Amino acid sequence: MGKLKLNHVVAFVLFLISLVVFALTVQPSVPFWDCGEFIAVSYTLGVPHPPGAPFFIILGRIATLLPIAEDIAKRVNLVSAFVSALTVMFLYLITVRLILRWKANPQDFVDKLIVYGAPVVGALALSFSDTFWFNAVEAEVYATSLFLMSFAIWLGMVWFEKADKIESDRLILLIAYVIGLSIGVHLLSILTIFTLAMLVYFRFREKVDIKSFTVMGIIAVGIFFLIYKVIIFWIPSMLDDMPAVPAVIALVVSYGIYYSYRNKQRILFNFLMGIFLVFLGYTTYALIIIRANDKPAINENAPDNLVKFVKYLEREQYGEQPSPFKRRWSQEPTHQENYQKYQSDWDFFLRYQLNHMFFRYFFWNFVGRAGDVQDAPAVFLKSESGWGKPSEFPNRYFALPLLLGIFGLYYHYRKDWKMFLSYLALFLVTGIGLAVYLNMPEPQPRERDYVFAGSFFAFSIWIGIGTAGLIELISDLIQSEKMKKIYSVGVLAVAIFVVPVNMAIQNWDDHDRSGNYVPWDYSYNLLQSCEKDAILFTNGDNDTFPLWYLQEVEGIRTDIRVVNLSLLNTDWYILQLKHEEPHGAKKVPISLSDNIIRRLGLVQWEPRDVSIPVPREVYEKFGIKDTSIINQGKITFRMPNTIQFGEIKAIRVQDIMVRDIIETNKWERPIYFAVTVSPDNFIGLDEYLRMEGLAYRVVPFKNPKGSPTFVEEEVMKECLFNEPEGFYREPRYGFKFRNLNNPNVHFFETDRNLMQNYRNAFLKLAIYYYENGRDTAKVIEVLDRMESKIPNDVLPMDYRLRYDVARLYDIVGAKEKFMKIAKEIEPIALEQINREPMNIYGEYNPYVILVNLYEMMGEYKKAIDILNRVLVYYPQQYQHLVKERISRLEEKMKENKK
Repeated sequence: MGKLKLNHVVAFVLFLISLVVFALTVQPSVPFWDCGEFIAVSYTLGVPHPPGAPFFIILGRIATLLPIAEDIAKRVNLVSAFVSALTVMFLYLITVRLILRWKANPQDFVDKLIVYGAPVVGALALSFSDTFWFNAVEAEVYATSLFLMSFAIWLGMVWFEKADKIESDRLILLIAYVIGLSIGVHLLSILTIFTLAMLVYFRFREKVDIKSFTVMGIIAVGIFFLIYKVIIFWIPSMLDDMPAVPAVIALVVSYGIYYSYRNKQRILFNFLMGIFLVFLGYTTYALIIIRANDKPAINENAPDNLVKFVKYLEREQYGEQPSPFKRRWSQEPTHQENYQKYQSDWDFFLRYQLNHMFFRYFFWNFVGRAGDVQDAPAVFLKSESGWGKPSEFPNRYFALPLLLGIFGLYYHYRKDWKMFLSYLALFLVTGIGLAVYLNMPEPQPRERDYVFAGSFFAFSIWIGIGTAGLIELISDLIQSEKMKKIYSVGVLAVAIFVVPVNMAIQNWDDHDRSGNYVPWDYSYNLLQSCEKDAILFTNGDNDTFPLWYLQEVEGIRTDIRVVNLSLLNTDWYILQLKHEEPHGAKKVPISLSDNIIRRLGLVQWEPRDVSIPVPREVYEKFGIKDTSIINQGKITFRMPNTIQFGEIKAIRVQDIMVRDIIETNKWERPIYFAVTVSPDNFIGLDEYLRMEGLAYRVVPFKNPKGSPTFVEEEVMKECLFNEPEGFYREPRYGFKFRNLNNPNVHFFETDRNLMQNYRNAFLKLAIYYYENGRDTAKVIEVLDRMESKIPNDVLPMDYRLRYDVARLYDIVGAKEKFMKIAKEIEPIALEQINREPMNIYGEYNPYVILVNLYEMMGEYKKAIDILNRVLVYYPQQYQHLVKERISRLEEKMKENKK
């Protein structure tokens, strides 16, 4: 089989293997985080959050038209699966070309194995690596961005071999166009400029010296800033401020292209034509302005003119990009608090931004991962428990991918130091370079390993080269041709098994999303918690973007106006809520004029009582007959400040708008807060919020008993006990709990955390039944329903919440069920005590839980033993309370013996 034919066959097989794996493990519907937004705007050609991703949206739109899956979200998710499989293929092809640099024209079996077999290890290592696989099965921009980066680099390698022929110039121009297109996905690909510049330098300069290398570096940086600053930002801004300037530039470039072509000035022609093609690829951003002017339902920042468009590109709503020279830059209180853990900016950079936010992720991919809980460490052999589901974690690679990659790094340097430096630039710029540039504060709302995917791509190349090096070194030590073949095949087989195959085995269960419908179902359940024409305040990405997807793509509950509190701090969003009627939904009632809205900002505010009128007919609607409440004709609550600068207290724009919307609404439409909204955002309405499904409804009367179970019983029961077979687009109570009782489905930390909201709903309803009539049968029915739909052995419940469930069973006389849960809690609480023996404060500390459980179980001796352990850490002045409890338990123990 010829060189190119064998090369292409292996590459295609790798593409198929990766595509099948990703297709089998892809998310079957909408995922959490930005994916819901990207899928929705792909379907409707809307405008996503800055800086946008128009080329990705175009690809997503094409996918929505193809009958490759029944679910629209899955079709767009499969875009990532497809391009990720292509990325694996290109990594293989790049590695083959790198090895051919010193192993040209392989003739015998061993040489072919080195050139065409060893790169398989690196390609599959990337395919099954933690970060890459995660991005390959959801509709995010990072998979497509990495594909365009790999394609550009592969084109660079092909050009390198053909640079003597003038036809190779086409490859340079194609690279420029690919980089231009990649801007419409993510800016990662423009970082390939440094590697590509080094390829050009080493191709035309045999003798390397510091001066020429420095000049090449300056040119590379210049080209980078030409694209990043001039093409992406400066030209669009000039089109509005000084339209003649871009026009003159366009004429000069056009004439320069014509002149250089006619006069056969090859370098000038390629440079100017390359700039033109980068800009041509970048013009996918015209989609953003065009669609913004059409006012789609999702139209973030409304960039319908060039001024707004430039602000959109510059991410103005997120604030200025922090300076790389000031590492502890954020003024947010939580960030300031965390900064105190570090002695200096340098200490913060090394320990957090470099070690925690880059090397930890790097080791996740090539050493092992302890779990999927936020801030989980890397793991080599042993790992602390509590970082993930024990049946799924830790993922151990025994650092073999790391060791093979480090050896490949060394071997590459020894064999071909020029190409080594070119790819070292890619590794550093997309790794440590990004860690410096992004300047991330602590904490982050989610793991950010996807940012460094380019660096992991580069290291995977060295895994393939390391395998080639091992085979080459071992074969050189053996004289017999027959034994050379046997040992070479053996080394390759072992390398494939201990690296990519082991990675696939370790990672499969926690990267397989095939049965995970949590984002779809949770969003559906939240929407169906609300009455018709509701206004629903949401908190962040995960209770907003999937809802947008359901409304925009599935047409579910389009009557509801979802009001994201974070976006409610921006004027463009408030104006859209006030004036627009997406899908015929009613406008959000806002009394402020447009001019006032545009000038809104922080307002100095001392906590004070605020009243909102309540008409008599509203009380009647809610069934209120108490004349003392009706005669008040208003609700009164204390509205606190939400931020503070020294002694100055203030409220945010969102606080002003929440109050205005509620007042202007005049109780005509139902208003809700999603249960995921922090109480800090309730503007003091806590006592007027009644739980209905997964939302708190604003009601015109206080919680009658001050009870934590202020619920609408009929709504809660309908939601929790009326599970539909399919789904409804119109209002209809009834929650979906698909696959939450399936032990073979992987649930991410976000999924598991949201289960708390389901369980909280069940518990509140159960407590309501107990408090209002002591209906023990209904209490047990609700708790049993919760366990059948969300079993603890599939989605473990926090032991403290589990303790509440156990107590409820005990109170209503379900002793057997209580004992079962109590026995499950016991080892968990004991482990907590052994891990943190000084955790003695709070109602739910493990000592209190164990003592109470032991007392309810009648195991008084165990309870006394725990209390004796408490005495060691309890403050002296309160030890008499512990001793009194011990005395009471000793009395009970004596009575029990009688």
